[in-house]
Amino acid sequence: MAYIYNEDIIETKQDAINQLKEIEAYRNLEGLSFDFGNGLIQNDLSYGTEEAYWEMDIQDLEDLIEYWDYDIKSQSKKKHRQRLNKHIRKMIGKRKLIKLSKTSSWTVYYNEEENRYIRCYYSGRKGFAKWCSKRAVRNRNDFSLKGAGYRKCFDYWDTVF
Repeated sequence: MAYIYNEDIIETKQDAINQLKEIEAYRNLEGLSFDFGNGLIQNDLSYGTEEAYWEMDIQDLEDLIEYWDYDIKSQSKKKHRQRLNKHIRKMIGKRKLIKLSKTSSWTVYYNEEENRYIRCYYSGRKGFAKWCSKRAVRNRNDFSLKGAGYRKCFDYWDTVF
């Protein structure tokens, strides 16, 4: 959509920069008088101005220069990875459970009858254990109220597991 510059000659970023400088030079010369050897030619701008066309070209060239190094084709060449089959996904999950069983004691346990690792979740056990701990705390008075003493009289985490 070039009005002044030729799009076919722009092959590099430097060509676009040179075209931009050339358009700026045309803008600076608009309205000036010239003498080509036949006498002084006055430019009174009676035919109008090409300022709007030059501004559009300048905007196009600045956008071209700005995004010259941005490679759109490489963005569109991303391939979608094919989903792994069921066995491989199962093995990945098993490896995660084995790794998790080595790092913490309660999150995963090994069921010897089924010969597999099973993930443990808090689910409702945590709420039930907290309810039990509140009952134990209400019925006892041998702990200090400062320093979280109520937590020390009943360890509800042992009942969760």
